[in-house]
Amino acid sequence: MEEKTYREINDCRPQVIEHFIGQSQVVKRCKVALEASWNQGTKLPHILMESGPGLGKTELSCILANEVGMNGGPHEQLAQNIKTPADLHALLLTPKDKEVCLIDEIHELHPIAQTTLYRAMENQQIFLETRRGKKSRPVKIANFSVIGCTTDPQKLLQPLRDRFKLILELEFYTEQELETLLTTRSKQMGIHVEESVFSMIAQRGKGTPRIALRLLESTRMMASSENAEVITTEHFHQTCELEGIDHIGLTGNEIKYLKILHENDYKARLNIIASRLGLNPRHISKIIEQFLIRQGLVTKNNSVRVLTQYGLSHLREHHINEV
Repeated sequence: MEEKTYREINDCRPQVIEHFIGQSQVVKRCKVALEASWNQGTKLPHILMESGPGLGKTELSCILANEVGMNGGPHEQLAQNIKTPADLHALLLTPKDKEVCLIDEIHELHPIAQTTLYRAMENQQIFLETRRGKKSRPVKIANFSVIGCTTDPQKLLQPLRDRFKLILELEFYTEQELETLLTTRSKQMGIHVEESVFSMIAQRGKGTPRIALRLLESTRMMASSENAEVITTEHFHQTCELEGIDHIGLTGNEIKYLKILHENDYKARLNIIASRLGLNPRHISKIIEQFLIRQGLVTKNNSVRVLTQYGLSHLREHHINEV
């Protein structure tokens, strides 16, 4: 089978809800919503999907759009691109009845835009500006479904959140679910992989499909650089060594973060860590330390980060000789 590029790997995403891997409880709720809309001849309810990045929100949204007959996918826009009322109006005037409008990173909408959106969702109309001195005129919009995806739900106005009838909280994947996903995608990509590689990637995938698939692609690249037809464990170990990834998936900056705590009597303030790493504190709190805290390697108390006993043990067993 012809080998696919990384872009084509993403295009191997499932088209029907039955083929979606993981998120079993969320999938069950989506199936109920789909069955109800089919049986009643109505649109899907407005749906809000909440989770960390890379857990399948956009993929699942596209599947729902396909299931209601939108073979080209939903009418999609990134919230950061909605900068003016006209941008939002243009998006809301596009869908037809029963179609799906997807707003990714919906928490990034300006509060005024959030207000406009929830009023449109409730009243099925928007207000367009007329000539100067004249009142805005109401314009009817189609009866479509809004799917909002967010990694930061607390930034949503409560009235907007209340307009979503189905709130889905996606969870991190188990290693077994990641293995299943990797096995399926590798077959779709038409590449050959030693079976043990899947479990190794899943162990380092941080419960996140996007990370696991990226690591699979990096390993495929390593194998291709050696003109190998089969991706082996050796290729995987070479990839991890090249990218500085340890056996639980910690990256270079995450390991450095732990070392900084170790060097400072097991605790340090966020601004000190940021200064040592040369990174923005927000980047550290939003990206680097999330997995460390979730895995119990680090705890935090306001601005102070503390190395746990597990974090210390991990350093001593795998990285302390590098300090």
